[in-house]
Amino acid sequence: MNPWWSGLTPAQATLSCGEHTHRLRWEAGALHAIDHDDPEAERALAALGGQRCACVDVLDAWARHDTDPRVLVLASRGPSDPLAATADWTAQLVPLRGISMPAMAPPSRKSTRALLRRPARRRATAASASPAAVQHGPRLMTRSQAEDELVALLSLGGGLQERLVATVAATWAARFERGDSAIGEVRPLLHASMQGRLAAAVRGWLGRSDLEVELEMVEQRQMPSLSSSDTAIRAELPFSWLAEVWSRGLAIVWGRFCLAASTEDGRAWTLTTVGADLGPPAPIRVELPETGSGPSRAPA
Repeated sequence: MNPWWSGLTPAQATLSCGEHTHRLRWEAGALHAIDHDDPEAERALAALGGQRCACVDVLDAWARHDTDPRVLVLASRGPSDPLAATADWTAQLVPLRGISMPAMAPPSRKSTRALLRRPARRRATAASASPAAVQHGPRLMTRSQAEDELVALLSLGGGLQERLVATVAATWAARFERGDSAIGEVRPLLHASMQGRLAAAVRGWLGRSDLEVELEMVEQRQMPSLSSSDTAIRAELPFSWLAEVWSRGLAIVWGRFCLAASTEDGRAWTLTTVGADLGPPAPIRVELPETGSGPSRAPA
């Protein structure tokens, strides 16, 4: 078994941390504050009333949301659906941590909502999946506080938003695989998050922005398919498609739609694809080079 992050290249962003600009780097499935030698020591100092560290705050917030299904609803669904969010991370975290800090005006709810620039229905879908208060470690965080924190995470650049989406998608794909009882409670949210990304990919692929796209989430062992009717494109895909295909940027390869991706070594991938005529599936082989980030592609 290859780790879920095989084929995902590192991502890195910068963050204002005190008087310095520091780097946050995601690699091999984990986020690191690479300019901090001992995050645990800095957490201890902050707990005793010392100066908070924005980089470590991001690490902690990431850990609170790396299984949060709302990430999949609120984050971008692809190039045609950018998340226009910019946030002062430090300002977002001040009201959440309960640590003594110099006076700073917290962001208003109105400005926080404006960061998402999402249709009200999508925001409501995400909010309805969360209780009024959420237990995060030793303290209780209100739903609005947790949402502000999530918005701040999604505003981080450098590809970190995409890696957070990949992390959450892989987590829930694994839960589907083992039949986790928690699936039932959030299945509508997971379906909606996959439906939106599937529709965006198919519409862009076929060049039809008004195309109706229907999704049936099937079991992992069921054969995936893409077919058409008089009014819509119908897909039968497991939830793992989101983690294994979409999160790796493999939804469209060589002008073909990818139904599934598999690998034995994390470098050579076999993609099951269909053409725009929705004919029989055909394989494409993708090989990651030894160096560099771009895959080489050749028909299998």
